[in-house]
Amino acid sequence: MAYEIASIGEDELGDLHRVVSTAFGEPATDEKIEDERLTVEYDRMIGVRDNGQFIAGAGAYSFELTLPGLTHMPVAGVTWVGCLPSHRRQGVLTSMMRHQLDDIASRGESVAILTASEAVIYGRFGYGLATQAAWAKVPTSRSAFAHVPEAGGRMRYVWGDERAKVLPPVYDAWRRARNGAIDRHEGKWKHFLLDREWHREGASSAYTVVHENDAGVADGYVWYRVRSGKAEGANTTVVTELIATDPAVEAALWRFVLDLDLAASLDANEQPLDSVLPWLLADHRAYRIVHVNDFLWARIVDTRGALAARRYASEGSLVLEVVDDFRPDGAAAGRFRLDAAPSGAQCIAVDSTVDADLTMPASSLGSLYLGGVKCSALAAAGRVSGSAEAVARADTLFATTPLPYCNTGF
Repeated sequence: MAYEIASIGEDELGDLHRVVSTAFGEPATDEKIEDERLTVEYDRMIGVRDNGQFIAGAGAYSFELTLPGLTHMPVAGVTWVGCLPSHRRQGVLTSMMRHQLDDIASRGESVAILTASEAVIYGRFGYGLATQAAWAKVPTSRSAFAHVPEAGGRMRYVWGDERAKVLPPVYDAWRRARNGAIDRHEGKWKHFLLDREWHREGASSAYTVVHENDAGVADGYVWYRVRSGKAEGANTTVVTELIATDPAVEAALWRFVLDLDLAASLDANEQPLDSVLPWLLADHRAYRIVHVNDFLWARIVDTRGALAARRYASEGSLVLEVVDDFRPDGAAAGRFRLDAAPSGAQCIAVDSTVDADLTMPASSLGSLYLGGVKCSALAAAGRVSGSAEAVARADTLFATTPLPYCNTGF
């Protein structure tokens, strides 16, 4: 059966929100709908109708993504993807994804990103896992540092409206210097700072502590909650976000939250896989990773634009054959020569007379793009094919330090 896919109007957001919330088994409330109005981009929202009623929806945000080499590129942040259980397995999601990727391509965006509710959904549409995050625990009784941070300055709590003035500039400086991070516009910050109860998972409302340098300028912050324990001194400090560009400031912020009174443990949520925290601890085993999860997924829409936008760890060339079964006529598919360097790159289409060094689906290129996984790992898993020499060359070219990291869900 053919369904109607079209953009929505502002007065239809509530109806679409109800459908997508139902798909996720979550309640749709007036408060949530009004919160979403802070961030929604109506010209990027689509609804699927059956006999005039919404049965599915999808949308996108306009983000700026930090790339390896600390260049920055506009990307589409795919969101609001859901279909009513009554209409699943009828091709609705496939039709929405194709419609949306065509729209993204028409806007000149070379990459789409998303965070997935299920890890098995989006690979068939060309998305590849690009960044991961770790959830860890540290008992405060074993949290002594090997070296005490010397950051200078002072810590102070910020409350209410002041947070909207102090936090965004600190975050923006950090995200511009961190491969894989995305920007937050004013509406996104307003949404974040609402600190709704359904974001707390049983913990307290958020506390915000800012580090100021000796000149009184904020250069780091931590956003944390407290989960009450059942016994005296058994609280858990839950760190949702800790941001700093200076390693000494980052260490000082970790020390601050580890030293909070009445806390027996600290939960460090959504941390980079190469977090500095376990290396700060004198007892490395005290940092216990509870689980690692996928976070950002990347979909290459235009291979030439995407590969030319980032920087590379060394000079070198590769010819890549990108297979895109979902959009075989799109700008991701084809054979491309990449001439890469730390100072910049060129990527051009070449014809079939030029031998490919590596062949991969669009999803594997999405995984490789930010440097979060080695090409050799993808090759060993059967996701990339090519000579051992070409795979090793790709390992060198696409390598990034630190690992890509995104901490902004959408």
